[in-house]
Parts: sequence; C-alpha cells; structure tokens
Amino acid sequence: MKGLASFLSLCCVSFAASAATPETVQFTGLLQRDALAPVAIDLQLPSKDAATLQLSSGFNLELTTPGNPASKDGARIRLVSSNGEVVHTANVSDPGLASVSFAYQICAGSVTFMSPAPSPLPGCRVTAH
Repeated sequence: MKGLASFLSLCCVSFAASAATPETVQFTGLLQRDALAPVAIDLQLPSKDAATLQLSSGFNLELTTPGNPASKDGARIRLVSSNGEVVHTANVSDPGLASVSFAYQICAGSVTFMSPAPSPLPGCRVTAH
C-alpha cells in the first residue's frame, strides 16, 4: 500500500509540473501610434522561447515565454524604440501562462500599456494648442 501511495504521489507531482508549463504561448496584441491604424500581433511561441518583431513604426516588440532565461517565471512583453531604448516592459508572472492579450498605444510620444487589450482600442486624444 505504501508503494502505491508513493507511486501515485510521484505521478501527481510529475503531472502537476508538466501542466504548469504550456507547450506554447499565444501573444495577441495591438500597437497603435498616434492617428495611424493599429497593427495587430498574433503570434504563438514555444515555451522557453523568445522573438523580436520589427514593426514598421520603428519600434521592436520583444516577446518572451515562461522558462526562457530572460523571464523564467512568466512571459515578458517589451517595447523597444528604434535606437534601442526600452520604452516599456510588462512582466506576466504566471509560469503556466498559455495566452496573453495586450495593447500599446503611443500618443504624442506617451506610451500606454493595456492588458488585456481593450476592444475597440481607444484612439489618441487630440488636444488643442
């Protein structure tokens, strides 16, 4: 009986550990800059992986899945300017994360991060001078 309890305990621990890390993570996002149309991002990455997307707006979007050396305990979303300056970093502390929804809105140089991404994405406010 003791052997059976040990076996079941070991199986449960192994199952829990494998269930905690998904095989892939789905990144769904939007990037809107001033009055330009939003750019949609829909990318699935394997666990422990990372990708950099070069956007036509001049920004790079770095996406990192849980288990990667850059973000072991969750996902990381980072917006980087064309000159390499990190504009914003969002850490999603969930090693079992299977999907994340986000949006970046850049209005007159001011960056706003939203997660989950709102639908529809609010437009930039125009201020009178």
